[in-house]
Amino acid sequence: MSGRKIEAYGLSDIGPVRPNNEDVWISIRKYSFFALADGMGGHNAGEVAAKEAIQCLSNAIREITTFDKKSLSSKQFILFLKTAIENANQRVFQLGKEHSSLQGMGTTLCCLYFYGDDAIYAHVGDSRIYRYRNAELKQLTQDHSLLYELISSGQIDAPYSLPCKNIITRAIGTSPKVLPEIASATAQQNDIFFMCTDGLTDFVSEQEMEEILKASLPLKKTVKTLIERAKEKGSHDNITILMIKIKQ
Repeated sequence: MSGRKIEAYGLSDIGPVRPNNEDVWISIRKYSFFALADGMGGHNAGEVAAKEAIQCLSNAIREITTFDKKSLSSKQFILFLKTAIENANQRVFQLGKEHSSLQGMGTTLCCLYFYGDDAIYAHVGDSRIYRYRNAELKQLTQDHSLLYELISSGQIDAPYSLPCKNIITRAIGTSPKVLPEIASATAQQNDIFFMCTDGLTDFVSEQEMEEILKASLPLKKTVKTLIERAKEKGSHDNITILMIKIKQ
């Protein structure tokens, strides 16, 4: 990232209820690329979907970053990222068609790539990306979920009491085509970006997350504190957090 140093720490906790962990994350600091996925599907299908999506996307990033990073503009990289996510979707969808045990599998996906002074980010589903700057936490992504659609349209205002809160409206692998949302934000010294699955956000409010971040603990301690807070508040899902700090 234009000579800047990046510190990163990620952790995935199976949680107290689930028999397996369907969350997958990857940190490729060499290429300033980070991604996270939360799989869904019977048996181990969700884990397969998440792993395949992350692997497919990461391979594409390694290839394009190795050969074309200096020649790509920010707009060109965004177009490339869109295509890479669409290809990951095709890969997961095709596997689901070919193997009966994987039928109907899917996964959320969010990723973050530091390009110059920008953080380019993309997502599909309800796994989130935040930026913490100057003691203020900001959600950069908006959930692709039925709940968010109902709230944004003004139809409801009680997000934590409805059975629809975990119904996502976009996912990787559940249909032949997918429309990822891609945007960029500035990245400044001491900014903290973090991605997380709904095992955290369904149980810990943004105000609580912000208060934990204000303690200015090391990244590892901050991530572990957030996960423990989610478990204390009754999280029954896998909980995964990937946190990145711009050092200088």
